[in-house]
Amino acid sequence: MEAHQFLNDIPNALAVRAFQGTSFSPEKRGESYRNDYAQTLAQDFAEMTQQAAKGGTRDKVTAAFARYRVGYAKHYQAWLGSHGRCISWMITGPSNFPTRRAQKWSAAADSRMQALIDFRERAKRAALRELRPDLRPIMAGDPDAIERLSVELATLEHRQENMKKANGVIRKNASRGHDAMVLSLVEIGIAPDTAAQLVQPGRSRGWGFASYSLSNNSANIRRIRARLQRLEKMRALPCKERLGEGVRIEEDPPANRVRLFFEDRPDAATRESLKSTGFRWTPSMGAWQATINQRSLRLARSFAAI
Repeated sequence: MEAHQFLNDIPNALAVRAFQGTSFSPEKRGESYRNDYAQTLAQDFAEMTQQAAKGGTRDKVTAAFARYRVGYAKHYQAWLGSHGRCISWMITGPSNFPTRRAQKWSAAADSRMQALIDFRERAKRAALRELRPDLRPIMAGDPDAIERLSVELATLEHRQENMKKANGVIRKNASRGHDAMVLSLVEIGIAPDTAAQLVQPGRSRGWGFASYSLSNNSANIRRIRARLQRLEKMRALPCKERLGEGVRIEEDPPANRVRLFFEDRPDAATRESLKSTGFRWTPSMGAWQATINQRSLRLARSFAAI
């Protein structure tokens, strides 16, 4: 989207009024800040679109950006409105200038500007989480956890194979010279820039992928493979239910959750104990819920009549 499409989000009258007490040219200042707003939104839209393309979520860009645009415009207008109360003695004149009130109004405008900055950072992070689900940490309770771990494992294994193949090609063609090595690497699918770097003359660690790169990637393969095996075993476990005095305990290994359903609201001490052990109240389920681990299971089972 082009920047000019966002200009009307900020009324010209509001932008001009925002600088009448602090500028000899409020019209120019107002127009400058309207343009700044529009350029920022155009930049952020381009960034969201790029991230959505990488995350395969192009269908979510329009809605995500629309929410962001409404919030950003609201905060921007709030800052302009607050700045409109600011005054400068160079504009109003030094006679009987209300210094304390001017400082108070200026501080209020600064606070609105900080709120605007904080909103933009917070809203962009939220949009990134929505548009790049592939960057979200893989939690054991996620419905697609096994699928995502399998993809990550396949990617790491493919990378390991490519690094080994590249190092083999370099050793085989080392006597043929730099250009021949680069060409051979490109032929097996290595990007030209990467190929040139791998055989760059004078590299302190030698040509090719360093041994630590292969070792680190191999360690990640083993870690992901072990985690995938644990998760597959957990998903195969049955759910269990236990009864205690005034509470029902539900162990749900496939979801990696343990839940407590109390007949009545637990007292303050019990609630504090639950929170300190990782339990959180989940209104949609009417239960206190936590990730399955030794601490959460120990506390949950302590309520059971066993």
